[in-house]
Amino acid sequence: MKKVLKNCLVINENLSVEKRDLYVEGEKFVDFVDGDIEDMNSMIVMPGLVNTHTHAAMTLFRGVAEDVALSEWLSDYIFPRELKLTEEDVYIGSLIGFMEMIKNGITTFVDMYFFPHAVAQAAKDVGMRGIVARGLADVDGHGAEKLKECENFIHEYASDPLIRGGVGPHALYTCSNEYFKESVEVAHSNDSLLTFHLLESPSERNDYKARSDIEAVDFLNSIGAFDEKTIVAHGTHLNDEELELLSQCRTTISYNPTSNAKLGNGIAPIPKALSKGVNITLGTDSAASNNSLNLFNEMKFGSLIQRAYKKDPTMMKIKEIFKMATCNARKPIPFDVGKIESGMLADLVVVDPNELSMIPQKYFYSHLVYSFDVTAIKKVMIGGKWVYDGDFCNVNTQEVIERFEKTVDSIDSRI
Repeated sequence: MKKVLKNCLVINENLSVEKRDLYVEGEKFVDFVDGDIEDMNSMIVMPGLVNTHTHAAMTLFRGVAEDVALSEWLSDYIFPRELKLTEEDVYIGSLIGFMEMIKNGITTFVDMYFFPHAVAQAAKDVGMRGIVARGLADVDGHGAEKLKECENFIHEYASDPLIRGGVGPHALYTCSNEYFKESVEVAHSNDSLLTFHLLESPSERNDYKARSDIEAVDFLNSIGAFDEKTIVAHGTHLNDEELELLSQCRTTISYNPTSNAKLGNGIAPIPKALSKGVNITLGTDSAASNNSLNLFNEMKFGSLIQRAYKKDPTMMKIKEIFKMATCNARKPIPFDVGKIESGMLADLVVVDPNELSMIPQKYFYSHLVYSFDVTAIKKVMIGGKWVYDGDFCNVNTQEVIERFEKTVDSIDSRI
């Protein structure tokens, strides 16, 4: 399919804007093509956002546990419910999650959960792009079969245009050292993305060292867990030396400021990481710990909380935080996203510059980070296809919501 998008106000990687036409052939932007013409009427066209850490199906648990610490949140509320989930539950929870992301301008995700085929099917049904990393843990004695499922999934989706597999050992407190090593080996042998939670909570460092008599980061480095295809989720309590190591290994940190703040886990040392050259991206985490799947919120809050903590209004500048939500994700993931130019995947968001949160128009780049209301998003394209145009193009919104509500009630009845 060939498209010509006329009269676009295109946001470039450095947040400059230029009025030009965009040409789409198949799933990519091209220099020129004759095709179906759509007039954008001077709407802002920006790259789709990339959510580098989420658990989409956990929309099922939004609101179930509030005002508790991470350990209690997991052990008393989340893990017991996850034990009751079926593949169908994960499908409908993921579908709602991906719909929310798309409506909020997110076109690519990195998800970690179980029932990967259900997650992938939900993404494909709504038309979304992403990495489906099979969440891994061996505390229940079933680690080997999960790892095999993960590897099979990677092979099955190796050439899929929208979905690729990844390896997601949950954390060092849910995976034994040997199992974590095996997970890293699977990621390397399949040339796949590796992602895991690391030093999210204040107690995690000391708890791990007490069990293993070695620092968590030192162990992970010894098994080759850090490289350019690794995304570390959170990293809230990484120290200077560890940040330097991640920089040398070209490892990416997914900064999840809202989730970290809500669970009382602290503020990630992002300015220090940036000063050392670490690649930083943004993640929402789950709708159970955020509670929304909105990267515009993460851009604003992630910037302001660092300024408040350091008492410095000059750090985490607009262009810097915008890149975290878009083009920085291109380094670890296998998709050419986050930039609008020929050869890149045609993933874009159409924003109405006349919406109240976007005026005065001449300062639009500021509004994208500090005042943006997602009601300004009018259309979303992924892979050259419209997936949202005032409503979802591929699924029936009301039917999905009704099905989702019934699923939540069913899960609650099982607890």
